[in-house]
Amino acid sequence: MKIIFIHGMNQQNYDEQSLTQHWLKSFQTGLTNAHSSIDVSSLHIKLPFYGDLLTQHKLYNSLDLNTFLPKSLTHLHLPFHLKHQSLVEEHIPCQAALPIFNPNQAESLTQRIASISELTKDHAFRELSLLMNHYPKIHESFIHQFLIETYLYLSDAGFMHEVHRRIMRDLHPTKEHIIVAHSLGTVIAYNLLHEFTGFKVKRFITLGSPLAFKVVQEKLKPPISRPTQLHGDWLNFYSPIDFLTAFPLCEAPFDFQPPIINQSIQTPINNPHQINGYLEHPAVIQSILDGLMLKK
Repeated sequence: MKIIFIHGMNQQNYDEQSLTQHWLKSFQTGLTNAHSSIDVSSLHIKLPFYGDLLTQHKLYNSLDLNTFLPKSLTHLHLPFHLKHQSLVEEHIPCQAALPIFNPNQAESLTQRIASISELTKDHAFRELSLLMNHYPKIHESFIHQFLIETYLYLSDAGFMHEVHRRIMRDLHPTKEHIIVAHSLGTVIAYNLLHEFTGFKVKRFITLGSPLAFKVVQEKLKPPISRPTQLHGDWLNFYSPIDFLTAFPLCEAPFDFQPPIINQSIQTPINNPHQINGYLEHPAVIQSILDGLMLKK
């Protein structure tokens, strides 16, 4: 079984080797924490790199999340009396409950204040995402201005082709694959599974996916459907405090059969969207290990 990792946006500070090492280090940490004896060096893993394409286009991501916060935390009507779990243990109909990964480590007053600050930012960004999701044109303008790599992929056929070409080099027609995609990589993987044939995917694992947003859905080729190249489960992991991807894929147009298996997990409050928070989570690790055990 071949594992294909597909990374997200804003990786211009890496090259293919350093980003692969970063992902493999997180994956190995997750395996170790899950008490698995597997060494990543024994697995057939590929991480196609496309982070340099943005630089080739002489463009750069310019999102500074802090510019979207009010100057005073008092403008954010966050119920500070609630404990940390109150923001992440929401009742969502298609959500599967999982054990909490990151225990509450805020022991000192300083740590508690820092945690509240991070949770406040997560809460504010999540509310912004909810608002913009109702106004796709504004959302698209936001993406164009601040997340140029995402905008290029969704709107520029040439850029999309370059990204697809790099990833397809690592998909082999005679092998079975597990695809593990993060962030923008989940959109890329979804498109690949629809547009290309001649390879088999036994399990599709999406981490922190923005596919729930209407502005993304409007750029996908209709109808949105379960990929025919997928011959197994689609597992979607999301974190309610990850404002970029805080929602499950369970409602239309993603309410197809067999259903996507949505699972809510808790990622670190200081960097809730980063790959390490997802790839080191025991539930994500188990989904990959289970995929490796699938019979051919």
